[in-house]
Amino acid sequence: MTLRLATRGSPLALWQAEAVAAALRRDDPALEVRLVEVKTEGDRVVDRPIAEVGVQGAFTVEVDQAVRDGRADAAVHSLKDLATTPTPGLALAATLPRGSAEDALLAPRFGAFERLPPEAVVATGSPRRRAQLRRLRPDLRFVDVRGNIATRLARLDSGACDAMVLARAGLERLGLAARISETFSFERVLPAAGQALVGVTCRADDAALRGRLASAGDPSAFACGAAERALLRTLRAGCHAPVGAFATAAAGRLRLVARVLALDGSREVSGEIEGPEAGAESLGVALAERLIEAGAAPLLGGLS
Repeated sequence: MTLRLATRGSPLALWQAEAVAAALRRDDPALEVRLVEVKTEGDRVVDRPIAEVGVQGAFTVEVDQAVRDGRADAAVHSLKDLATTPTPGLALAATLPRGSAEDALLAPRFGAFERLPPEAVVATGSPRRRAQLRRLRPDLRFVDVRGNIATRLARLDSGACDAMVLARAGLERLGLAARISETFSFERVLPAAGQALVGVTCRADDAALRGRLASAGDPSAFACGAAERALLRTLRAGCHAPVGAFATAAAGRLRLVARVLALDGSREVSGEIEGPEAGAESLGVALAERLIEAGAAPLLGGLS
């Protein structure tokens, strides 16, 4: 059997697709896996912040479309980029084991976040990161950054900014961990829902393939992603909203923490919940409802 995996063509996306292919081959050494590269709206529009592109799932819709129109059997995504509302006819079938979910600071001249000088320029395109970092350092200035990791690092090395914040997992997966100056604890900066998780979608009515993909995935990582995505969906917050969420699962129990912020970092509503791993989505919904009751909705106004 040959299984075709749709993926973006960036180095990190290809790493993720190869990781899925390797997991599938471990289950079935005779399986042939072929990658189908797809260019997305998020890849084509690089002159604006991704939150302004105006397309939910700017990095995922066209990859999923390759499955819908028969060019591929399944699609590989960074789970944090995947819209929380399912694409009609498709289902999230599997999630690989989670990588390091923290955000990382790259500050080659200063070495640590607290050593950044007043009004230092920090590059990040994420409203979530900016809001949380502003709570820690209101004096900092922020600029947007787009492109693949190599393009972003080139901007940092050219002196266009004093520091940059990227996902630790992406740097590690591309062999760039040595560029990290400091890793932010979850108490300081909560990651995006789905950060460091690789998700695989396929046709919802293909039970055989869904089973094959699920057996190559990690059930606890899948549950953590489900809880985080259910929280984001219930908040009606897009993947670029200033919302941090992180779930952990052990011994059949799941703990979810979340944080909703004003864009300028001036206000925050946070909370946590714990319960059976089997009820992951319900836990995400319940925590989102608690956050809304505590005043989270006005912080998200117009961002859903």
